[in-house]
Amino acid sequence: MEASATIVAVASPPGHGLRGIVRLSGSSSLRICGLASDLCAGVVPCVLPWDGSRALAVVSRAPRSFTGEDCVELLLAGHPALLDDAVRACIERGARAAEPGEYAARSWLHGKRSIDEAEGIAMAISATSDAQLRAAQRLQRGEAARAVDAARGGVATLLALVEAGIDFTDQEDVVAIGGRTLAERLGPIVTNLRTLHATPVAGAIERPAPWVVLVGPPNAGKSSLFNALLGLERTVASPFAGTTRDTVPEPVSVGGQEVMLVDAPGIELPRTALDVAMQEQARQAMDRASLVLRCVPPGDTLPKAAPHELVVLTKMDDGSTAPHGAISTSAHRGVGLDALRAELATRLGSAAASESAEGAALLPRHRAAIDLAIAELDAAAARARAGGASLPDAELVAAHLRAGLDALGSIGGSVTPDDVIGLVFARFCVGK
Repeated sequence: MEASATIVAVASPPGHGLRGIVRLSGSSSLRICGLASDLCAGVVPCVLPWDGSRALAVVSRAPRSFTGEDCVELLLAGHPALLDDAVRACIERGARAAEPGEYAARSWLHGKRSIDEAEGIAMAISATSDAQLRAAQRLQRGEAARAVDAARGGVATLLALVEAGIDFTDQEDVVAIGGRTLAERLGPIVTNLRTLHATPVAGAIERPAPWVVLVGPPNAGKSSLFNALLGLERTVASPFAGTTRDTVPEPVSVGGQEVMLVDAPGIELPRTALDVAMQEQARQAMDRASLVLRCVPPGDTLPKAAPHELVVLTKMDDGSTAPHGAISTSAHRGVGLDALRAELATRLGSAAASESAEGAALLPRHRAAIDLAIAELDAAAARARAGGASLPDAELVAAHLRAGLDALGSIGGSVTPDDVIGLVFARFCVGK
């Protein structure tokens, strides 16, 4: 990443939208957009110099911007072709296309973000569940660095005591720390690091979320029940058959665990090519399902449920009870939903997704650093313990302590090797 050039990229999500964002960062950002070089930070209307069209420009001046550089965000009509044209025009006027993660990288280079905060942005971009998003937010708040703060402080104190015994032995008031005492004080630090090291990686999914698929004939009330279980209007519920034409998956919490609730197209005899495609989607969803909810509207015959199926009576607005083995629901009145959720939790049990994102906000890089620190501190403790009351190998002990401290210091931002930085920011998408 060449850090002196002004970079540009589309920073809004892919596809069509009411508004789109083209983001520039660098010393030439204002000039490229036709804005005065002495313009203060704020939102200003502007006329784009390449085609004369109007836009809003959000101006941030260095060093008080996300990247620490002069930044301009152009708010344009959200058509992908228009946004791409704006990017090309900026490149023609002297900008360079941004590489993936380059905005966050510049923020780190200018001291605006720690490496953990930058990695938290990457985790948020790739999050596929609320739990993973919470882990990303904790990482951005610096929880990983705080998790090793006590160990880092303790090791730094012990290193200072060892080095004092090496460098100031001619001072009468300096008493070198003994090997046995040093080993005893390192013990709790290493134990705490081992406990932290055993914490699952933040955001790692130990097993995929199981699918719970709602199936049944057209107009059986599947979409209404789907929305009621989610607590929001995710799909269109209509009295007309065939409204749901695609499988619609949505994560939902059941008994404290995450499952993927899926609204499938109605099952019927296909008459057109579109019907065939809809039925194939429904079949594929059922094949993947851990549990199938067979939705039965009033008047239909109750099917015999397979072991991985649950019969759900829908549209039971009159409050009628269901026969044994089935559950009566009314999405309109909210009846039977709690009983259905409880049955789902019981049926799925340990099959529900278990996410480690609720643990410490640790990444594999952090775990490797903690592992290295433990090894170095163990080596320091072993040499210190061998010295008994004295510390004959003080220089070697100090070297191990310094290496352990450096490993712990790499958590929270003091990472400089180019290969590590490249791996971190390669996980970003362009425009972030």
